[in-house]
Amino acid sequence: MKKLILYCMVALIATACSDDDYIIGGEVNETNQVDQTTFDFLKSFEPTNQTAQLIERAGLVDEVNGEVTVIAPSNYAVNRYLRRKTHRAQRLDPASAPMTLEDIPTEELQQLRMYIVDQKYWRETIPEGGIILPTHSPGDTVRLTVAESTAEPGAAWDGGSTPGWGYQYPNFMQTTPKKVFVHFKRGDNWEMDANERVAMGYDHPECDQVYQMYISDVLTTTGVVHVIYAGNYNYSDHYYYHSLFFFGTRADDLL
Repeated sequence: MKKLILYCMVALIATACSDDDYIIGGEVNETNQVDQTTFDFLKSFEPTNQTAQLIERAGLVDEVNGEVTVIAPSNYAVNRYLRRKTHRAQRLDPASAPMTLEDIPTEELQQLRMYIVDQKYWRETIPEGGIILPTHSPGDTVRLTVAESTAEPGAAWDGGSTPGWGYQYPNFMQTTPKKVFVHFKRGDNWEMDANERVAMGYDHPECDQVYQMYISDVLTTTGVVHVIYAGNYNYSDHYYYHSLFFFGTRADDLL
């Protein structure tokens, strides 16, 4: 299988794609291009429609529609942020109402610039060994890489310490897909080795965060979109599920 876009739809990929097909939003697509601006794609794509609402509220539509690459948080990341904020408030006041999208201050939403980098980067333009890029948020830096992946995070692990071997890509695919990964630098130093991040602890405020993509390489009419791997409530305690703006810790996922 030469090129894929939507890796989360494993069963669909395994059964419905020809060698030259991409998958975008669960639909077979002959290319990785969509006839939409980046914002319109994020707004129409169900896993990012809430993210698009936040971009609009922040007044960043034109910025997102520039010649940029957007490494977008998914609705799951937004909902994890809202859940963590709600739980922190309810620990102090159990009667606190659940936080909603509209409750996020617009000034806080300016942090969405941390997910935007200049120019267009996808698998075919990301250099071997990766590339380090400044984001539109002053002082923030990310590293984009391309690497083979043997499984989806949620399918590869059963919630404990045992890999779910039956869900490994080599068990049902002829080739192992290459995915785009994003590495967010969060402190003064890069933690390039996963063992460094484990030793520091993923909840440490300066621990770098590395994610593979839920979808990648979507070429819009204005730029490029990647969407960070999405989670769900059942797996919300795992480090490979992003929380918007890196807010909170895994302890905040539960009240």
